[in-house]
Amino acid sequence: MSLWKRTEQRALSPDIDPYGITARPRYFNYSGEIVSETSVFAHSAVMGAVTLLADCVAMMPLELLRERAGRTEKMATPSVLIKPNPRQTTFEFIHQAMIMLTLHGCAYIYAPRRAGELPPEMIVLHPNEVKGLEITSTGEYAYEIGGERYTTDEVRAIHWLIFPNRRKGISPLEAMRNTIGMGIAMDRFLSAFYGDGATPSSVLETDTTITQEQANILRDTWEEAHWKRRRPAVLTGGLKWRSITTSAADMQMLEHRESIVRDVARAFRIPLHLLVGSGGDTQTYQNVEQAGINFVRYTLLPYMRRIEDSISEMLPLNQYVRFNADEFMRADLTTRARAQQVQIMSGTLSPNEARQQENREPYDGGDEFVRPSMAPVAGQDLVPPER
Repeated sequence: MSLWKRTEQRALSPDIDPYGITARPRYFNYSGEIVSETSVFAHSAVMGAVTLLADCVAMMPLELLRERAGRTEKMATPSVLIKPNPRQTTFEFIHQAMIMLTLHGCAYIYAPRRAGELPPEMIVLHPNEVKGLEITSTGEYAYEIGGERYTTDEVRAIHWLIFPNRRKGISPLEAMRNTIGMGIAMDRFLSAFYGDGATPSSVLETDTTITQEQANILRDTWEEAHWKRRRPAVLTGGLKWRSITTSAADMQMLEHRESIVRDVARAFRIPLHLLVGSGGDTQTYQNVEQAGINFVRYTLLPYMRRIEDSISEMLPLNQYVRFNADEFMRADLTTRARAQQVQIMSGTLSPNEARQQENREPYDGGDEFVRPSMAPVAGQDLVPPER
C-alpha cells in the first residue's frame, strides 16, 4: 500500500474530533472553545496570518544552485522541484509545509534519498500521522507512518521551535490556545447576540398595567409618528421612553477583540497593517517599502531558511535550493532604475541583466559591461588607453 493510501485512511476517519483535542481539561483553555487545526480558521486574524505566511513563501520561485570551483552556478529547475509529486505543484507543496509549520510547529517531508541523485518525489506529511519511535544506532530518528518504519533518510522533519533533546517542536496552535479560543468565544457571543435579535432599539415604559392590545397600539403609534423623523415626542399616561445603547462592557469587548488581533500579529511577527487591525493603517508611502523589506527579513526569511536547508539535505553533494525573494524586495520603479543605473555604470551589472530583472527582452550588445574609468570589469585587466 502506498504512503498516500496509508495516511489517507486515517485522514478520512469519521470521528467527530479526529485530533483528540477537547476544550477541558486536557489543555489549559479556559475559553471553553475547541481549538483545532480546522476550528482555528473561524478566527479571521489567525486565518489571515497563517494564509499570508503560507502564500508569501509558496509564491517565491525555488531555484536549484550548485557550488563548483568556488563559484555558484544556477542550474535548470529539475522536475521534482516543478512537480514534487503526482498530485501537487511546487506552490501547493510549499503551501502545505508552511501551513503545518505555522499551525503545528513542525512539518514532515517524505523524500527518499538516492546517492548522488535527486529524490524521486516529495510529499508533505501531516504531523499527526508521524509517530516518533527512537534514535537508531547511527544517530538517526526512526518514525512510524501508517504502520511502517521510516528513517531520516526518507523523512525529513522541519521544526519551528524545538527544545534540545526533544523530538517534536512547539505548536503555535497549542501555545496560543487561550488567545485563539477567547477570540472564537467572542465571535460566537456576538453572532448569537445579533443573530437572536432580541434587543430592541428603545423601550416605552409605564407604571400602570396595560393589555397586550394596548401595548401593540402604543408601539405601532410610536413607530408611525417617529420612524425616521426627529419630531418632538409627547408622552401621556405616565409613559417614559428609554433608549437601548451599547454598554461600556460591550464596548470594551470590542476593543478586546482588536487586542487579540494584535496578539496574533505579535505571535506570528506580522506587521499589523497586513492583518488590517486597529492601528495598522499607520504605514505611509515613504516607509511601506521598508516595512515590506522588514517583513521578508524578520518574518519570512526564517521560514524560508528552514525549508531550504531541509530540502537541500535531500539533494546531491554541493547542490542546494534557495527561494528567490526578489519580487518582495523590489522597490518602486524610480528607485529600481536609479539602482540599476549605478550598477551598470560601476560595471557590476550589464544592461541586459538589468533588462532581465524588469522582464524585458535583451538587445544586441547589451551583454557588454560598461568599463569604469579606474577599475577592471568582469575579471579583465585594466588596459591603459592609447595615446
